[in-house]
Amino acid sequence: MKSINRFSQSITILAIVVGSLVPVTTKAQDSAAFLEEIIVTAARRAESIQDSSLIIEAFNTEKIVDQGIDDMVDLSSVVPSLQIGLAGPQLQMFIRGVGSPNATIVGSPAIALSKDGTYLARTQSVHGAFFDLERIEVLKGPQGTLYGRNATGGAVNLITVAPEIGATGGYLQADVGNFSKVHIEGAINIPMGDSLATRLSAISMNRDGYMSDDTMDDQHYAVRLQTLWEPSDKVSWRFQGQYADYGGRGLGGFTYAGASDAWESIYPGGNDILLANLATGPVVPSVAFPWITDALIVGPAPTPPFPPGTNLISGIRLIGDTADQELTTWDVGFRLDVDLDWATLTVQPSYQEIESFLRNTPGPQFQIGDPFNGLAPETSEATTLEVRLAGESDRLQWVAGVYLFDEDQFGPTRVNQGPAQNLYVENYFETESLGIFAETTFNVSDQSRLIVGARYSDDDIVKPDFIRWSVTPAFDCPPGAPNEFVINGVTACQVSPPTTESASFDSFDWNVVYEYDLSDDSMMFLKASTGYKAGGLSAVAGAAFGPEELDAYELGFRNLFMDGRLQVNGDIFFWDYKDRQENIVGPDELGIIGQATVNAGETSIQGIGVDVLFAASDRDLIRVGAEFLDAEYDSFTYNVAAPFLIPSATCPESPTGNIINLPPPFGPVPEFQIDCTGFEATRSPRLTWNVAYTHTFELASGASLDATIDGSYKDEVWTTATFLTEQRAPDLTLWNARLTYNSPSDAFKIVAYVTNISDDASFSSGLNHTQIPQLVGLSPTNPRTYGLRLRRNF
Repeated sequence: MKSINRFSQSITILAIVVGSLVPVTTKAQDSAAFLEEIIVTAARRAESIQDSSLIIEAFNTEKIVDQGIDDMVDLSSVVPSLQIGLAGPQLQMFIRGVGSPNATIVGSPAIALSKDGTYLARTQSVHGAFFDLERIEVLKGPQGTLYGRNATGGAVNLITVAPEIGATGGYLQADVGNFSKVHIEGAINIPMGDSLATRLSAISMNRDGYMSDDTMDDQHYAVRLQTLWEPSDKVSWRFQGQYADYGGRGLGGFTYAGASDAWESIYPGGNDILLANLATGPVVPSVAFPWITDALIVGPAPTPPFPPGTNLISGIRLIGDTADQELTTWDVGFRLDVDLDWATLTVQPSYQEIESFLRNTPGPQFQIGDPFNGLAPETSEATTLEVRLAGESDRLQWVAGVYLFDEDQFGPTRVNQGPAQNLYVENYFETESLGIFAETTFNVSDQSRLIVGARYSDDDIVKPDFIRWSVTPAFDCPPGAPNEFVINGVTACQVSPPTTESASFDSFDWNVVYEYDLSDDSMMFLKASTGYKAGGLSAVAGAAFGPEELDAYELGFRNLFMDGRLQVNGDIFFWDYKDRQENIVGPDELGIIGQATVNAGETSIQGIGVDVLFAASDRDLIRVGAEFLDAEYDSFTYNVAAPFLIPSATCPESPTGNIINLPPPFGPVPEFQIDCTGFEATRSPRLTWNVAYTHTFELASGASLDATIDGSYKDEVWTTATFLTEQRAPDLTLWNARLTYNSPSDAFKIVAYVTNISDDASFSSGLNHTQIPQLVGLSPTNPRTYGLRLRRNF
């Protein structure tokens, strides 16, 4: 009832706002080109944002270059509702509070990523794709019809610059800045006759780390080759291949909530801090556990960078500063379009491969890689195929198709916390997915349209030969244990025999939109849609977690006023989010502690988003965008073993009456239910906004100089679902400035910039410690950066 009342209040507010904006007549306005029109293809057809009922933000090449959008983290700073966090090489992405907290290969993102219409199986693939882009599109809300696969919260589409037949050209761009940043990229378009062209583009990025131990660096390069062949006016074939390589230190060196400096790593000196603060605690001589090198230390937590009040049990000193990463991705694919006169046939296959090794040290050592086989990397091999038909008549536009997805993954993961836990798991996942979809747009009249879409999705997941190991030294793997193995010189105990688990899920999703033109330059629309994200199998032993579903209801508007000088777009939304997938720390069916995925009952999300562009004069442009979000768990309970109850937990807890058998040193312990119903949903800032002002100076030479200042704000959020003070990321206000010189013929551009002028920080992601729930690793936002960007078009 409370959610309905909040939604009713929001409807009333929006009705007042819209009522004040809608023109009193339907007389056509002279929409002079004061504001640039952006054409998007997110609905599988080209259309202006002002003519679309998609909740979408888009950035063309000029905006990407001017604003320095080099990666997904940069993108989140200019899209109010988009939250991006780093979890090693993977991304934790949320739109309007809907997303995925995964930090491993388990599960999939709730925000679908695609490049030139091809779904990207893993978020790591997007890192090396931010170069030579024509456009970036950010869709908000479930995309259950045309995108379908795991697009509960929205989609981000990267559209690269395509080869151009009959034209020679390209660009060269260099960006140098603090943290020893040297970013170079470029592209060349080569015509090869009347029907063929090739485009070659590449990027090289080298930047030191933002953290004091030089983690959070960026060392990567990528190359992309495209070929466009149009043998006739009815056939178009576009091939693309891309390779990217990431090195450097990677994310490692997490800082912890309560640290005085967000970019001060736990290293160097972490061991000294730990031991100095535990000097008065009881010490168990190492002779009690002769296979353990260091004494077991039990005592209170140190002062920051560790949160106060933590009851710390540590069997070893901090392992050391060993953060590094190796990541390679490559993909190939093509798109074939054939004009059949009555429809257009599109065939789009792709193959994607990822190899990833990661090691970082946020207290325990977290490592992606197989220790038995020379640190064999995590891998993903994915094949996709989409075949669709699209056509149109005077009153009808339609598209229908079939989507196939097949992925094989190997996820070797080790968490080394000495005797407390030195765990290694071998996860194999085999995923097959089928989607059948159709969508039509029917022109009911000259002023109104009805859009109806549907999709059937089927997902099958198998986890064969799942094995868990405990590596020496560990409490549950003493020397001479009966389950002990020595593999390539590594001693480990096999905790579980090989087992095979499987799960299947399916869903029918739909989309209904009614669009009505109030005038030539004003439109309103009503939209109802559903979204689905497949369930999966955890990296721990136990039952599968279920799929999540989202029912969305939206009222939106698009307006141009003042002869095209003022653009006012916005929407009000109410989302019913069922079985949200959340990560918790607890024992699995074998009693082994790890990160588990559970379904969080039901979540209510509602809010208002508004985006305003105003050309105050021919030389002054103002933008204001804001979103208000109200997201709350209507039901969220999960169970946990007694040793992992959090003493300062804010969620009520009660015994279930069950007994769980944990490995040494715990033994049989009671189970408790944690009830977090009524809490604000994770990664759901109540208020976000951004503002920008640009003044253009026209120079006598015909060149122009754009002076821009912009700012953004994101409210405080819960980073994890444990809801402790240490896990509450503070709000963050950022101010940036840039000066852009554009040559008379647009042959070259020079941008001087500074971002995060005040050098403020918050945290963009969170991971709970598997032995100390109060201890959460947080990834800080970017510090102050500045530099000079030069671009030469030819």
